[in-house]
Amino acid sequence: MPTAHNPVHASVSASLAQAVLQAAARLGLPRETLLQACGLDEGALRDPDARIPFVAQQRLWASVAELLPLAEPGLAIGAAFSAGQFSVLGYLLQSSPTFGAALQAAVRYQRLAGEGGTLRLEHQGDELRLIYRPLEPDSLATRTRVLALMQGWLQLIRPLLQQLQLRRVELAQPAPADLAPFDEAFACPLQFAAPDYALVLPASLEQAPLTQGNVGLQQVLLQHAENLLARLPSESLSARVVALLSAQLAQGEPDRNALADHLGMSERTLQRRLAEEGSSYQQLLTDTRRQLAERHLAEGRLPATEIAILLGYSEPSVFFRAFRQWTGLTPGEYRSQHTSSGA
Repeated sequence: MPTAHNPVHASVSASLAQAVLQAAARLGLPRETLLQACGLDEGALRDPDARIPFVAQQRLWASVAELLPLAEPGLAIGAAFSAGQFSVLGYLLQSSPTFGAALQAAVRYQRLAGEGGTLRLEHQGDELRLIYRPLEPDSLATRTRVLALMQGWLQLIRPLLQQLQLRRVELAQPAPADLAPFDEAFACPLQFAAPDYALVLPASLEQAPLTQGNVGLQQVLLQHAENLLARLPSESLSARVVALLSAQLAQGEPDRNALADHLGMSERTLQRRLAEEGSSYQQLLTDTRRQLAERHLAEGRLPATEIAILLGYSEPSVFFRAFRQWTGLTPGEYRSQHTSSGA
């Protein structure tokens, strides 16, 4: 499960701040007023992959909540979002072949959009719950922000999945006097005063194909997303190494020295710091390969020989031997077993 970030050190994507500013402008709020209120300038927002402090964006959301004369300003901002404003993460979700793959990408790469909370996916019986736990859950700015994000996710998903139907929406806030904005936004049963914010969907949608799915484009975007993720400050060096390995494996066996150089340290320092965390480069490489192999085999879209290449193996036979050592099964046996259990 993703770890929560310290609000003081957390950051968010400049593209998300741009999305909020542009949506607010569509609703009549002056851009310059909002920039002054949150202490940002245009220069900080020009690069869509740049980061801004989470506390600055909280000030932006607080200003939106104060200045937008609507009962639920967050829902209005979310409805005014444009999918293209979410940079690589938005395009990655759109190119995913299935709804389940899009959800998995959203969870893995959530930090690219921002570190204002943690996103996770839970399976409960015949339901999928996409759960969001925000930092600073009791502030008015957070309520506005979370409602905008939930509505924004739906704005992004609905054009891609024609049969989308929410089972319910769970909201970690008291029921308001006026339910009309919520009924219009979500068009499903609502549960207020819930433990978490969550979109609840039928589990059957997980295998639903997306109208704009493009596996080739998705692979390019996944590599770019892994590179961006690796550049973000992390609470552990191990997490940064894993992100880099995931991005580099498709180019062949990763170069340990080049990876250390990318992280701004010598290979010896890399080994020492990983040992201090109770890990090692080789163990992280093995674990990353195994996790990616199991994911690719479970998804069932790529033959085992292509998976071997994506994991950096020079020969498929080397991958087959390694996988049997990890699991006691051949790749084919693992795929058959997983498919049978999924059915």
